[in-house]
Amino acid sequence: MDRPPFRIETCIAGKREPGLTIFNVRPGGAADRTTPGGWLLGIEQSGDTAFSRASVIPPQDTKTLPNGNILSAGTNGETITEMTLGGDVVRQWYAAGKWTDKTPPAGAIRIDAALFHHRINLLPGGNMLLLSVEIREFDNWPSSDTDADAPLETAQLAGDVVLEVAPDDGTIVNRWHLFDLLDPYRLCYGSRAKYWERRGFPGTMDWCHTNAVSHDPSDDSLLLSLRHQDCIVKISRATGELVWILGDPANWRSPWADKLLTPAGDLSWQYHQHDCTATPRGTILCFDNGNYRAAPFADKLPPEDNRSRLVEFAVDTAAGTVDQVWEWDGGADSIYACYQGGAFRLPETGNTLMTYGGIVTVDGVPGDIAETGFCQSRIVEVTPSGEVVFDLHIDGTADNLPLSAFRAEHYPVRV
Repeated sequence: MDRPPFRIETCIAGKREPGLTIFNVRPGGAADRTTPGGWLLGIEQSGDTAFSRASVIPPQDTKTLPNGNILSAGTNGETITEMTLGGDVVRQWYAAGKWTDKTPPAGAIRIDAALFHHRINLLPGGNMLLLSVEIREFDNWPSSDTDADAPLETAQLAGDVVLEVAPDDGTIVNRWHLFDLLDPYRLCYGSRAKYWERRGFPGTMDWCHTNAVSHDPSDDSLLLSLRHQDCIVKISRATGELVWILGDPANWRSPWADKLLTPAGDLSWQYHQHDCTATPRGTILCFDNGNYRAAPFADKLPPEDNRSRLVEFAVDTAAGTVDQVWEWDGGADSIYACYQGGAFRLPETGNTLMTYGGIVTVDGVPGDIAETGFCQSRIVEVTPSGEVVFDLHIDGTADNLPLSAFRAEHYPVRV
């Protein structure tokens, strides 16, 4: 199949951000990790297809580079590739931990990492921001997220590692371990998930699940989206200090509780979010998947009553407060995407690009767990007033092919 099945329901080109919308499509839902292949696509401002390239390895993330090339990564966590928009390979990096028993690609640059996962990003000086993982053992860890009186156990936990990497030679310039920054005993819904067990780490649980890392130029800090901790955190790049925690205050102990942001007005916390970034005006934007909308041991919100949204927060770091300043959930057309997703404020129009990455249904009813059902995706561009100016549906229903899209990336017009 040269291109995945998709249709554009709305495209008001004159109100859209100039440039390309670039995104991946791959098997999702129950087909994730069981069906090979995928595509990388570029859609013009007009809605025309600029390119559609099939790949054997399901694609993960892309990142637009200042030189006009793009970074691209696959779900196997083995390599990151710089390529031209036309698909020509410029250079490549490989994670040493994934190539211990095979020969890495010729000419590829070695990075001393177990693997790469989720988001790839860039710092202003050109260094890459990458995510890897480590496994640590913890005694007296909760054996249940539904029974507060369940016995404790010894647990093998997967914790994420953030890497700052020099691209020319693969040197790791900085390394931040989430186990050393946050409470490894804090439990959220999802913290006991088997995500990493299905990816070659038997007996492990996905305590943290960092799915995004980005740079905040206002204070040279890092923003991290921690899906299975239901929070966004800020880390000082210079000192490695945890600056603040934005999310549901449930189950945080001292001293981490001292870093929680206090609501300055009415807001709704984000849950299981993706793709946190600093906007040009200094606010924090993310895609709020919304899974469960609760923390243990409170009752979960049923998926049929849930919806995902764009949400934007204004943080006053000095005061330790947060205010919700904007949200968009589609109103009467709101939908729930239980996994994957993206949110990005576009620089010229002020529009926001949104990815409902994994809209999962089980027998036609919304579901909370990706691997249990059928999957579709949707990419939407909305104006600051909430008008939909682009609406693309990725739908493999006719081919009985569940499909997901991790995150859409904007590629600006260059003269």
